[in-house]
Amino acid sequence: MRFVLRSIILCAMAVGALSLLIWGPRPQEKLPPDRQHDVVIQYWEKWVGDEAHDMQMIVDDFNRTVGRQKHIYVQYLSISNIDQKTIVATAGGVPPDVAGLWDGTFVQFTALDALQPLDDLAAAHGITDGYYKPIYWKACHYHGHLYSLISTPASVALIYNKRIFHESAQQLRDAGLDPDRPPRTIHEFDQYAQALDTFSVGPDGKKHLERAGYIPMEPASNWYVNDLPFWFGGDVWDPVARRFTLTDPRVVQTYDWVQSYSRRLGQDAVGEFSGAQGGFNTPQNAFMMGTVAMEMQGPWMALYIHLQKPSMDGDWAAAAFPSAVPGMENVTYCPWDGLMIPRGSKHRVEAFEFIAYVNRQDVMERLCSMHCKNSPLARVSQDFLKHHPNPYIRVFEELANSPNAHSTMQCPIAPEAGADILAMIQGLVALERDPASGKVITPLQALQRNQARLTATWQNYLKQEQRRAAHEHSEP
Repeated sequence: MRFVLRSIILCAMAVGALSLLIWGPRPQEKLPPDRQHDVVIQYWEKWVGDEAHDMQMIVDDFNRTVGRQKHIYVQYLSISNIDQKTIVATAGGVPPDVAGLWDGTFVQFTALDALQPLDDLAAAHGITDGYYKPIYWKACHYHGHLYSLISTPASVALIYNKRIFHESAQQLRDAGLDPDRPPRTIHEFDQYAQALDTFSVGPDGKKHLERAGYIPMEPASNWYVNDLPFWFGGDVWDPVARRFTLTDPRVVQTYDWVQSYSRRLGQDAVGEFSGAQGGFNTPQNAFMMGTVAMEMQGPWMALYIHLQKPSMDGDWAAAAFPSAVPGMENVTYCPWDGLMIPRGSKHRVEAFEFIAYVNRQDVMERLCSMHCKNSPLARVSQDFLKHHPNPYIRVFEELANSPNAHSTMQCPIAPEAGADILAMIQGLVALERDPASGKVITPLQALQRNQARLTATWQNYLKQEQRRAAHEHSEP
């Protein structure tokens, strides 16, 4: 893939990204006098704020202990736009030794031959399939090789406002529901959501949504709406046949369900309500404000609630988000952050010493506790579970261990496909109309169009790969 990477750097030059190779990013930290002869590892990470500070503590501990013993010194740099900067630096031959990347771009990087395989190094450190929970071990592989280990993972669950359930107990009982437990099926979930909706009538005579039992596009960043087919037994990508499956009946059912909330609540009510919600990491977060009673979220939400609205600490709970498929339980989506070694790193062995250190059980549990996440490891200590900042961490651990756990789409054009699918979903939620007929676009219509568009994009990608492979084969 050398031709591929050179093509990327030429494109980057066209938009001024080559300046990265000249002016940065570069660590400002100076080596201690007694570490001048250590192997220096450049570690780039995407985290900022408290998450960056927490990882800096892990780096410092490594440098004081294992790093000192093995004469390795990690220089840690938190940077923005890490995906672009890492791929450009790799193409230019000056990559970091360790890159902390997202799972969403993992396959894209491996398809570009921008990452080094880690199979031998991991095996030498005793990190094999039995070391990780199955979903994370599988997710770190592509085409049969290990290209990443995990820094912190997650699983997503239903979080619900117990106080609202209690205050709305009569409405729930009138609907034949139990206010003392969460919904267990998707049908029951819809009943809970409708019973918890509250409205007001404005001076204009229109109905305004004051509190939603559930809104599919919450959290405000639409984090998981692309992944909802998992709860309906479907998927938008077939990793075996390597093709998009947006017209699968289970995917169509998923987004008909998503659109049903807009059809029931009304386009204006949903749009007005969503526009009034605050940012995720603010006290105006819809769930913290009590304007959304139920949503899908990761384990870190406990930390944000505690920091932004500690009065709510005992007022919420977590459970498995209910499935639409009878008998299919503990469905979850498992995102993760990875530690990868870019192609061209001059210190592969030393870089992996740091990655292996982060994956040591005591270190991993410390970092995951600080970030308020579950562990990717198969073995989890009772101390981790007992003292974790999320009181429902066992729920997230059980979900991550589930045979119905899913991870990010393993497709080289996943970032582009994900953005395209999200734009489609936003249109469905907004009840967009077909310009020709004037009728609301149905999920099937939207998915058929997206299927055709993404299939064409995928076929074009495969043709480019064939041309690149032929070019590389012809190189002297």
